[in-house]
Amino acid sequence: MMQSKVDSRFLESVKTSFFIFPDIPEPVKIFLWLIALGTSIAIFVVLWRKYKPLSSIKEFYKSLPPLHMQSVKLMKGGKVVSAEGKSPSVKGNGKISNDKNVLDWLVKTTQTLDVSIDRSGQRTLAAVVNVIDIQGLDITVKIKDIVTDSLLTSGVTVKCIFAELKKDKKKINAFVAIVKDISVVGEAVLTRTSAFGFIRRRAFSRRKVADQRYIKIKIWRLEDDDFDAEFLLDNMEPEIIIDNRMKVEVSSKIPQVLDISKGGIAFLGSVRDGGDMLSRNDKVLLCMLIYQPSRKTFDPHLIYCEVRAAKAAGQGMLRLSFQFLRSVKIPPRKRSTLFKGQAVMAMNLAQTKKGKQ
Repeated sequence: MMQSKVDSRFLESVKTSFFIFPDIPEPVKIFLWLIALGTSIAIFVVLWRKYKPLSSIKEFYKSLPPLHMQSVKLMKGGKVVSAEGKSPSVKGNGKISNDKNVLDWLVKTTQTLDVSIDRSGQRTLAAVVNVIDIQGLDITVKIKDIVTDSLLTSGVTVKCIFAELKKDKKKINAFVAIVKDISVVGEAVLTRTSAFGFIRRRAFSRRKVADQRYIKIKIWRLEDDDFDAEFLLDNMEPEIIIDNRMKVEVSSKIPQVLDISKGGIAFLGSVRDGGDMLSRNDKVLLCMLIYQPSRKTFDPHLIYCEVRAAKAAGQGMLRLSFQFLRSVKIPPRKRSTLFKGQAVMAMNLAQTKKGKQ
């Protein structure tokens, strides 16, 4: 009994030690609840706009591989297989199992093909097409862009390059075909003559020009393949000249070489006043000097080329790219006079390099 009274008094002291919230009138309670609700909504809206959870959820689901319910069915044991007559959905760099799947994918995606032809010992882009139908070995394509009319003809062998896929753990992106027919409505039929394989999209690796003083360019536009190189060098003014005597920034909008490879060259340039504008497929004679540090001289080259691309680059500049077709013999007496002050330029570069060392 004594223990009970002690416990009772102890509990009473604990109870009275807590602060008891006074009774609040009902209208005040409602008002406070509204303030709390409004504050909660405001905080929720601010956090939603800041973190955008819906966008994150969408991005997450987009990153998942597509699952088309109509193209799969469940077998006993819960295994998922492709439905009959359906090919799996494949995107770039996706995996695929057999040639039929590749062909189905080419049609399903109206895949773009770069159609190239071997010319002058190197691959040349002839046209860009889209696949629209396949019947056996015949692939019907819609011509999107003819790069070189003279190259795309019936009976010619072509290499067709498409977006890269994986087949049996190997990369594939190309096949060889023969142009069977070209119609007047802008379609062509390509007869496949090889299995699917892999071809490097670029035949030659490109290199940037670190110092524009080390390379000089002159361009003459040609009316046809029959030309006299010596006459042009002596009597005709070039359409474009790139001759930087001072070091320039790569990002500058001035005439400069952008990159060069064994197969071609690209640069920014402007056509001289009164000169002939250059466009795709034009033939040109390109004179090029490349500085050789070991000999402290400029090495001259004269090359017969074709314009592969010509686009406006702003500020009166053109971005031009050329494919090298063949070398042209340089008249002996012109080797050291292709550019004014050629020997002096070489001497200045040699002194600059020596000063740096």
